[in-house]
Amino acid sequence: MAKKTYVLEGGVGKFVAFTAILPKLVEANGGEPVQIHGPHYQVFAGNPNVAMSFDSLSIPLDDPRIIDSDEIIYVEPYKNNFVKGDQHLIESFCEITGIEYDPAMRPEMYTDHAKEVADKWLADNGITGDYILIQFTGGQPTMNFAPGAEYASSNPGRNYPPYFVNYIVGRLRELYPDTTIIDATLPNEPGFEGTIKCDQHWTVVSEIMKGAKGYLAIDSLLNHLSAAHGVPGVVIWGNTRHTQFGYTHNANMTFHSPSKQRYNDWFKMDINDPRNVLVDPGDVLDVFTKDIYNKESEEVCCAQCAN
Repeated sequence: MAKKTYVLEGGVGKFVAFTAILPKLVEANGGEPVQIHGPHYQVFAGNPNVAMSFDSLSIPLDDPRIIDSDEIIYVEPYKNNFVKGDQHLIESFCEITGIEYDPAMRPEMYTDHAKEVADKWLADNGITGDYILIQFTGGQPTMNFAPGAEYASSNPGRNYPPYFVNYIVGRLRELYPDTTIIDATLPNEPGFEGTIKCDQHWTVVSEIMKGAKGYLAIDSLLNHLSAAHGVPGVVIWGNTRHTQFGYTHNANMTFHSPSKQRYNDWFKMDINDPRNVLVDPGDVLDVFTKDIYNKESEEVCCAQCAN
């Protein structure tokens, strides 16, 4: 058994996806839990496969507890074969770390410590019945977020047009008047009439999601949390590929989906086409109401590219 530290960078969703390979990493290490160094250390709280998670914003890589590792492994898909567009993110993690990939690998989250806060937030906002989650904007690092700061996305090509969102929210309110719509975006991101903005830490959102009747989102944290909790939703893809970041329990939609079903077409889409995210809001609503809302959870698998 060796003491291993894995160094990660990127957003929360990427860290959540990494949890999918932890059981195999520990198995390959003779059952010895590993260490993680990265900005989103909370992702690994309570995870039995992680001995220690270090906050890279306050603990340097040359900390003695890291330096005495037998191996320090930098895991960065964006500087490996992943950039070719044919691998799922979790598949890339496996290749980099030298373990066998299985499409059935799924994220594992241990956010039970936030359940009390989540229950209190729901009660304080009068949410006692059914609810769904939405997240139509993103690309803003949660670790650098400051209340009152101007919203600036690092990847606006993923965001769904507010005009379309307003249509979807309005129709959902008509169709499900007793269902609350919770907006899981950060407080300084666009809000929508008829929704309740959740201003809590993402670990609280994780717990709230466990009880949701479904969700609608772009490529975002909710996409990866949904895989951990088995909650199906509609995910709209812009300049990132569902075959690289998505999961099969969701209805993955893009403008160029060729089938009559309108989702989960496993083709290698052109991420530079600005039309990708412009999925008709009527189609999004139709798929959500017919195929997703209040749907029983099902087996979660990584979405694979057919090319």
